[in-house]
Amino acid sequence: MKAFSLTLVCCLSFLNQYAQPVIKNLQGVVVKKDRLESTIKQIVDTARVVGLAVVIINDNKVVYNHAFGVKNTQTNAVLNDTTIMYAASFTKPVSAYLFLKLVEKGMFNLDTPVYKYLKKPIGQYEKWKDLATDTAFNQVTPRMLLSHSSGLPVLRFLYNNKVNLIAPPGKKFYYSNEGMNLLGVIIEEQTGQKLQDVAKELVLAPLQMDHTSFVWQPSFDSDYALGYMASGKLYGAEKRESARAAGSMNTIATDYAKFIIALMQQQGVGKKLFNQMFTPQIRVNTKRGFGPLRDTITTENDNIQLSWGLGVGLIKTPYGRALFHTGHNEGWHNYFVAYPEKKTAVILMSNSLNFGHVGDKLLQETIGDAGAPLKWLGFFDPEE
Repeated sequence: MKAFSLTLVCCLSFLNQYAQPVIKNLQGVVVKKDRLESTIKQIVDTARVVGLAVVIINDNKVVYNHAFGVKNTQTNAVLNDTTIMYAASFTKPVSAYLFLKLVEKGMFNLDTPVYKYLKKPIGQYEKWKDLATDTAFNQVTPRMLLSHSSGLPVLRFLYNNKVNLIAPPGKKFYYSNEGMNLLGVIIEEQTGQKLQDVAKELVLAPLQMDHTSFVWQPSFDSDYALGYMASGKLYGAEKRESARAAGSMNTIATDYAKFIIALMQQQGVGKKLFNQMFTPQIRVNTKRGFGPLRDTITTENDNIQLSWGLGVGLIKTPYGRALFHTGHNEGWHNYFVAYPEKKTAVILMSNSLNFGHVGDKLLQETIGDAGAPLKWLGFFDPEE
């Protein structure tokens, strides 16, 4: 009898080892893998999404990982789970996490003015010379850069290639690539290292994100995706040679999942800093996060308490507070949302701007998410 029991245990152990993970949505309903893949494929094909990588996390573990479509329409080469994709603003939460690690080491304080971490007056930096006469810049802190409340613009080319404060520091939400890139500058100034090297040492290597880099790596050349506009026109790859905290990273969805799991499990940084990261630093009450409607005030997101923490967007949901971020550029569109209390998340990465038209359907099918602020993010606005 003992021998039979031992054999049974061994058999069950063997079967469990090769059993398919169970996929569940936020409501706890089991999602059938075959049906999920069939539905996503139909959505991707109908919307003419060139390629899409999908990762679902349950119980802080990857339970689903699949790629749809192609990485190159000319060759019809299939997109797979090791294909390098441009992360765009998915870079920002990683940069924020990196910065908090340096705060914990005592290198930075979230509320010390940024100028105190620069080796020269801000006006002596060619890229930031326009701030020389902006005395209010002396009030800007890392907390404001991380929460997009510094008053810096989103991108300088939209302001005649000038960088001036467009709002008083700490008063308004203005999504700002320039602010996050300035955060990267002070990281390099204080550490004496390139941003890529600091990120690899403190984040990418510890989390075993082996297919992720803030600058293009030669190893990426063997398997990478090209980005496409909504019309299907080729945009191309993003092979950045210099690191930018706002958006130079390339990665794969399963690598990024490791990072999201670390956030949900609050690994790598102390609880006090994670609490600040996940606490609203500034409320967001505009119709859009970007573009001409970014100054139009609305109450339509009050029910989800749309706000920004330190490096991540935040919403209130029936499943607890959720973290989210988009990653958008010409030819590329990404989105993740994570529910730490439910230990559930989804990462969606696409090399097609057509992804924006069906992001809501994909969120609903993968994890049953119907509350993401996609309209505020401009998902349904027409794009080339």
